Amino acid sequence: MDGLTNNRHIRPGEDETLEDRQKEPDIALIQRAQTGDTEAFGELIHRYRGQLFRYVRALTHDSYLAEDILQDGLIRAFIHMGQLQSAERFMAWMQRIVRNQAYTHMQRQEQQREQHFSSFLAFGAHDASWSDQDSLDMTLNHLLNDTDRRSQETGYDPYQAVAEQEMRNNLHKLLGCLNEREQQVFTSYWMEQLSPQEMACKFNLTSANVYQILSRSRKKVSQHHIHLSVEETLAEWNSLGQNRVILEEPLSFRAPQTWNSAAASIHEMLGYIGPSPSLPMVMGMSGLSFRLTILPQDIHIAGPTAYNFKEVLTRGLQHMGYRSHAVEALASQAGLNANLVDPSMLEEKAKGKRLLNPRLVRALSLIRYSIHRGIPAVVWDLHIPEFGLIYGYDDAARTLYGTDFIKSGTIAYDHVGRGVNQEVFVLAAESDGMIRELNLHAALTDALAHYRGEDPYTLPNTVSGLAAYAVWREALEYRRVEPNGHAYNIAVLWDARRYASEFFKELSLKWASTARYSSLIPFCLQAEELYRNMSQKLNILAELCPFPDGGLPNEKLHADQAISILLEVEELERAAVVAIESLLDGMAQHSPEIVMV
Repeated sequence: MDGLTNNRHIRPGEDETLEDRQKEPDIALIQRAQTGDTEAFGELIHRYRGQLFRYVRALTHDSYLAEDILQDGLIRAFIHMGQLQSAERFMAWMQRIVRNQAYTHMQRQEQQREQHFSSFLAFGAHDASWSDQDSLDMTLNHLLNDTDRRSQETGYDPYQAVAEQEMRNNLHKLLGCLNEREQQVFTSYWMEQLSPQEMACKFNLTSANVYQILSRSRKKVSQHHIHLSVEETLAEWNSLGQNRVILEEPLSFRAPQTWNSAAASIHEMLGYIGPSPSLPMVMGMSGLSFRLTILPQDIHIAGPTAYNFKEVLTRGLQHMGYRSHAVEALASQAGLNANLVDPSMLEEKAKGKRLLNPRLVRALSLIRYSIHRGIPAVVWDLHIPEFGLIYGYDDAARTLYGTDFIKSGTIAYDHVGRGVNQEVFVLAAESDGMIRELNLHAALTDALAHYRGEDPYTLPNTVSGLAAYAVWREALEYRRVEPNGHAYNIAVLWDARRYASEFFKELSLKWASTARYSSLIPFCLQAEELYRNMSQKLNILAELCPFPDGGLPNEKLHADQAISILLEVEELERAAVVAIESLLDGMAQHSPEIVMV
């Protein structure tokens, strides 16, 4: 268990309950702590506080700073214990939390907020309001501490006095959701930097009570913070006018041409900017036609989308000659399979009961930014965890107009990011009006990196590229695949390789009229044939394991047949990698980076 042990000794005279708790294994304590048991969490911290302190001190080289960082980290760990996916990873998880706290503290002065579309945000970081949705901590530090520091450092300034009064008003609004005791504890932590033990003495509470109050207060303030930000933003937008814009409804999802909702959405979005690359070209240049990511064990449905959306999709758009902006708040691990949950969990009523997403304002701002330029925004998880398009908004009704594979209709502003997995991703693209160049060299280089397992943008606990075939077959051999997710992985892979074949066919046709590139055409034709053969074999597998029911993949006859087909596909895949490498070598003989207009 990553160094977790139980090496404490019982002191004479301790009562039986405490002694039992001290003998309790780490995993049992962790599991109880995840349910909110403060005594179990306290025992865990008693065991490992020293080890964590030494770890932080090694990072900061400052004992006093390490103590402050550790204290804050422990509070955060208690608040977020429910997010720990595996009890065996408790110590590694704790180290990551305190490490992030240390890095955040040491880099805070150098951090600057990224502002891709700052001119369109309703408010900036220069005022005392709740401007940074990604950092409630920074907002609280700003509101609670800056006024006192400024008053001590300078004399009376009427302009500063007005700003400080505005700060106090905003702080009053922000903390207005807390009762008196919660406000006392919460402000003592933020303003006086008291430890939970010190606060327990000050307010005649137990340390467990302090942890509970901080946890509850943090959640309430965070949600109120987001709510106030939305209200402030809407008020600002209302003062600017143009409070309702609805573009022509996208039609791609009415008759889908691909299983890849990201490619379908991007292809449609680019059509609003100007003549769009073909769907095979979007699939190929973005790398989506070459991806394969598997979640081992059960071949979870999230495998095909287990990558960093922001990095992969913005990089793909760059390869196609477009600029892009993105807002992202995704889980680090696969969530629920929306096809297998109770349908009521997908309803609007269920969304309304989930927490507001911290990046809601940024997401709404980027959606509005895109629509005002006449371009829909690509959005993740409108109705299920897939990509769709938002093409309009109405401030008065507080609704967005969106469409995806499931349905078209309106979505409440505050339901963005409140899907079954509570994730946010918004992508907007634009062109500078110049001639776009498609950077094939970069796109194929990225595809090879993915095949080799060198792509840094997949999620933890996944296997990507050529290595994914082995773990896929292993899951089939051990008869532990989940039929619905397994069938989806097959369908998406078949679709991807089908478009890979079309991509290389289109390349060969583009180069057929250019004598300079005629020597490259054979490599394209070879890759086209290999991917076509892959798609044919995968189609057989898709018929064996149809989506959504999935067939009987865990029965020996079906599993053995699937394993045989995947072996054949992997062999073709490896040959395709060689063909792409040869194509890149041939391109290098013409120019370091070949581009196509």
